Amino acid sequence: MTRALLTGLVSGLCAMAFAAPATAAVRHAYAFRVTSASMSEVVSFQGDGGPACERAGMCGYSGRITYAFDHGDGYAIFLTGGRRIAGAGDFFFAGLTSAMVQPPGGLPACTDKVLHGADRFEVEGTAARPRLVFHPAFDAPRYLTTYCAGPSDRDIAHVRALPQLVLSARTLRHTKVHLEMSSTRSFHTGPFVGTVQFSVNIRMRRARDVAGIRHLLL
Repeated sequence: MTRALLTGLVSGLCAMAFAAPATAAVRHAYAFRVTSASMSEVVSFQGDGGPACERAGMCGYSGRITYAFDHGDGYAIFLTGGRRIAGAGDFFFAGLTSAMVQPPGGLPACTDKVLHGADRFEVEGTAARPRLVFHPAFDAPRYLTTYCAGPSDRDIAHVRALPQLVLSARTLRHTKVHLEMSSTRSFHTGPFVGTVQFSVNIRMRRARDVAGIRHLLL
């Protein structure tokens, strides 16, 4: 296990420890190895032309920010205690954020590229209906952050422009799990309006060393 992978697992399990009820005993633990993962988030936006846009000096701006990775792998764990569930998953990959933003008045476009090597999801909900949550505000994600103007990950999270992937309890009992989702949603946050196109594709296989991964949480 590499240092980067161990660090990711520890951070994910610590997050689960805070998310799970302190008094809830873990009844079931489902550990997985992520064998394949890809994600795409495309944010197309423009200034909304209103007072917030004028105050921020963003009127007349428009652009697109794209964050994507494929060929990812990693680990995930789901812990149930009574009706509650907690968990997390870490992805490791070579990903890229690219931005192209056009300012008003015929000024040159702003372009920027940022490399990424890790991402994650959080697990919320109940044991009967677990939910995978991507880029929540409390994780302080920065996948849309570039030198160019535009909405942030926190902006997108606050208006719930990214969907949550809802599972069934039976899904976690399978040896192999394939999770796939895509959506297009409109948003209005601060001085910007636009759309978010989001897709994720995850393949996981049950891990044998459940006790080893659980030990990191204890």
